[in-house]
Amino acid sequence: MHVPKTPNDGAALPITLRCSPFSSTLIFRRRMPMRTLSNKFFLFWLFCLVGLLVSCASPTPSATLPVATPSPTAMLHLARIVVWLDSTRMAGARIYQKLYPDKASQINFQEVDRSLFPAELLSFNQQGEGWPDVVFAEPELVAQTIDPQHDFPLDLKPLLSAELLGNFEPHANEACTFAGRLLCLRHDTAPMVLYFNKLLMDQYGYPVPATWQEYKALGEQVSHEHPGYIIGAFGDAWGFKAYFDASGCPSSWVLNEKKVFINFGDSRCVRAAKLVDALLANGTFAPYGYFDSRFNQIAQDNKLLMLVAPSWMALASFGGKPDSQYYTTADHQLGIAAPLRWDGDTRVMTSAMGGAAWVVSKHTQNLPLALDFITWMVSAPEFWSITPDYPVYMPVQPAWGKVVNANPLFANDPLPVMQTASQAISPLYTLPGYDVMGVLNDFVGRALRQQKTLESLLPDLQAAMTAQAQAAGYVVTLDNK
Repeated sequence: MHVPKTPNDGAALPITLRCSPFSSTLIFRRRMPMRTLSNKFFLFWLFCLVGLLVSCASPTPSATLPVATPSPTAMLHLARIVVWLDSTRMAGARIYQKLYPDKASQINFQEVDRSLFPAELLSFNQQGEGWPDVVFAEPELVAQTIDPQHDFPLDLKPLLSAELLGNFEPHANEACTFAGRLLCLRHDTAPMVLYFNKLLMDQYGYPVPATWQEYKALGEQVSHEHPGYIIGAFGDAWGFKAYFDASGCPSSWVLNEKKVFINFGDSRCVRAAKLVDALLANGTFAPYGYFDSRFNQIAQDNKLLMLVAPSWMALASFGGKPDSQYYTTADHQLGIAAPLRWDGDTRVMTSAMGGAAWVVSKHTQNLPLALDFITWMVSAPEFWSITPDYPVYMPVQPAWGKVVNANPLFANDPLPVMQTASQAISPLYTLPGYDVMGVLNDFVGRALRQQKTLESLLPDLQAAMTAQAQAAGYVVTLDNK
């Protein structure tokens, strides 16, 4: 457990009068004895003292006065905080409650639909109250709350120790970093990996592909030899990102705070479109999302040979339990392979789905408690030994890996694959402050409904994404300069 740093007080002035917002105490520092002051100066300082006492009673302290920061222990009793999270993270909150009942008694844990997070903030801003102190959300949602209208996240970089931040995987917090400010703390990265049914692949003599070219060729082979078997899903924006991000397609590549690289005419977009078009056409791609009941049935019928999907779906979706979404038994059938590469590319890239983070509100009245909770959640072995998410806080990876590797669902050790995949996450996962996923959902839905190739609709996608970016105030470039 690493105790977060708290901001230091300002440097002491020769005479500093401060009103503590946490008590009615007036702090008076002096470096010169009062007896050295003339009577006139004494009256002058007395007058200033009275004036400052009046200003201390004001609910808005003067911006020029340094504010005393209480110790974390004292601050635990200042105010209750509200934490927004989901059911998976609620399991961690319950462990925190058992281990630290005094601190947990000051926290109101609420399960919420975090997709509504940005819109809810606008309402709270209008009311001037109601903000949660901590929110669990994806970095793309956080990106929608940093503009002046929302103005929600607190910069965590000066508040957290270098030791704690140094224990995260390299680049893990890049998606949380905006203009040099760390506006969220990564919980997990959820990299896309290649899942495969080892029992079926062995039975049919299919090798696990290492490149996208081999993957496409295997899809052609499967379509002829075992029609009805599936090697991928493409039914929504996440399906798009699984294949186009891995190809390096600049769908909305963030160059800086207000500049994005969008070019669907790029050869990396075209090759991804050709791959998906071919596999949709031969029937080895299912035109559904990961959670569509029709796709669930394909997996339950044991017709799913391979699937590019995020790390957390291993336990949360494939499962291997009677009530699991895909596999209802655990027979060491689920293999996991590292992200595929494109022949000729020097860099392997993969997308991610989820990989959320912890955000602390600028409005919190109990900062140490908020920081204590989020740092515990990312670093506690007690929690990471029970969660399906792949941790990016490296000291807890062995605990997670030991539990997962012992699961009879897996045909090989997942941890090394997840570690490789996490380091290969594409820069395209750092989303800008506009709705990229909505545009992609519309594009995929239109292509499937109209039975048109993705390649033929790329110019339309270029126009739609450019308009979305420009409406949000971004400069759009067709190159990465």
